[in-house]
Amino acid sequence: MADVNKQKQLASTLDDLAVTGRLQDLALFTVEGRSDRAAKIRQVLSTLDAGVYLLGAGPYSQAIVPLRCDEIVMVRLATPLEPILDKAVDVFVNDAVGLLPREVSRVHCAVYRREGVESHDYWLIDKGSSCGTFLNGERLDQPSSDAEQELIRASRPLAHGDVISLGPSKINTFLFADLRG
Repeated sequence: MADVNKQKQLASTLDDLAVTGRLQDLALFTVEGRSDRAAKIRQVLSTLDAGVYLLGAGPYSQAIVPLRCDEIVMVRLATPLEPILDKAVDVFVNDAVGLLPREVSRVHCAVYRREGVESHDYWLIDKGSSCGTFLNGERLDQPSSDAEQELIRASRPLAHGDVISLGPSKINTFLFADLRG
């Protein structure tokens, strides 16, 4: 019985700390002010080399990810209740609030490079996510097979300023930035 009580106490304390941490983060975020945050973001962006990037904007996806390879796979790490996947991943989104997943799937979506197609060389595809991948608010279709034509049909080209959301809530979002000139 003592183990059950310890688990209840730990769960309650962990939940209290998570709520307090998120509220404190929001308080600090609002105190700083939008113009100060925008100035700091501009300062960071000015240091980036010419290239293509995913800029993470959500609370669990804050990052600058340079797109320097043919494919970037976006995933959520395993929770303690899930087995570890034996797959290569590139961008981890920590969307396991309360130690359980919210919207991001284990293998959610990918940004990949395709040369010579309508002058767009970066494309987005949903990799079978349960809550969906959204491009500028529109949910992407999932491919029904691994056939090349089906993968092409389900993919969407990316352009500078496009917003990628992992799930409908827009909590985990990325901005596609083409800074090649």
